[in-house]
This record gives sequence, C-alpha cells and structure tokens, in this order.
Amino acid sequence: MKSIVPFTKEITFPTKIAEICSISLEHELDVKASEIEGKFIITGEYKSHEVSVNKEPFEYKLPFALEVTENIIKDSIDFEITDFTYDIVGDSILKVNIEFCVTADEAEEKDIEEVEIEEEKEKEQEKLRESVMDEINEMFLEDEEKKEEIEEDRLDAKSEDIILDSMQEKESEFASYHIHVVNSNDSIESICALYNTDESTLKEYNTIENIQVGDKIIIPCIDE
Repeated sequence: MKSIVPFTKEITFPTKIAEICSISLEHELDVKASEIEGKFIITGEYKSHEVSVNKEPFEYKLPFALEVTENIIKDSIDFEITDFTYDIVGDSILKVNIEFCVTADEAEEKDIEEVEIEEEKEKEQEKLRESVMDEINEMFLEDEEKKEEIEEDRLDAKSEDIILDSMQEKESEFASYHIHVVNSNDSIESICALYNTDESTLKEYNTIENIQVGDKIIIPCIDE
C-alpha cells in the first residue's frame, strides 16, 4: 500500500500577518484499527507590522485522519511529509499546504485468516478460564459449608463420646446417670444438693474447677 495525500488548511491569526519570520512543521500519529489519526503542529514567529522589530510566536495544531484497510500490517506503516508550503491570504490568514505519503505492507489472505483464528482461540480460552474459575469458587464455597457442618457434628459427637466413656467406666457401680446443664445460678454446692451427691463424686466424672453456663455435668445415681 502506498498513498500520497494532500492536506490544505487556512489558519486565522489574531492579528495582521506582515511577515512570517520562521515556520516549522511537526506531526503526531495514532494508528488505530481502521484509520490513522494524527495532527500537524505548525510553529514559528511572525511580525504583525512591516516596520516592527518585535516577533510574535505562534503554534497551531491541525488534526487529520486517513482510513486504512483491515489487511494492512499496522507495524509496517511508514509516514513521511513529502511537501510543505504556505501562503499569506489577505491580512491575517496563513494557508498551509502539506503533502504526505503513507506506505504499509499488506497481509496475505492466509495471514488474515490466521490472525482471526488466533483471536477466536484467545476469546474461547478466556471464556474457559472464566468458567473454570467460577467452578473453583463454587467448590470452595461448598467445601467451606461442608466443613462447618462437619465441625459441628464432630463437636456434638465428641461431647457424646465423653459422656458415654465416663458412663462405661462406672457402669458396674451405677445403674443410671443425670446430665445437668449448668445455668447462671448454679454452683457446685447447689448441684450437689439438688442431686443428693457430693463434690468428690462429681470430680470422678467431670472437670469442675471452672464450670461455665452451658457445661454438661454427669451425675451418677447410686443403686441402693
């Protein structure tokens, strides 16, 4: 691909242009998917009166755009200003004439298809990654819920095992047991009085040095 493009623009100055003392042209480019956007930057100095020794600076940015086809290889684009002239029109208008050339390599049909296939593969891979991450997150949530349920079951089973083990150790001596749940008004003395037992008997089946509300106290009933 090779395109030679003419560009003309009239710039109105705020004052009369008596003389252009100096002028320069630069450019900026932004290559997009379907076009080249850019701007020409005109800078220099001028006199507003013929007899004046004072020079006034000026700077103007002139945007432009050029459409490109999809089969252009973007990295191969080359931009070159091939001609630049200017004229003073009337008293305060600077007319600039710019010619620029754009060259670029064109991709073969096969290359275009390969790029499209690669892009489609990347989209599919991204969808797959998102799907896998969603499944992993769901699994973690389910595992956490199951873990909480198991921990609760283990705590309950542990309490039952302690009670059953204690009962089995003493089943030859006692036929039945009371399980007392400690409330806020209870003390060791009040529990002993309530079940007609003593502190030493409670210590054989329980750790009672620091009982708290909600604790379960095993109290044997002695067969008489």
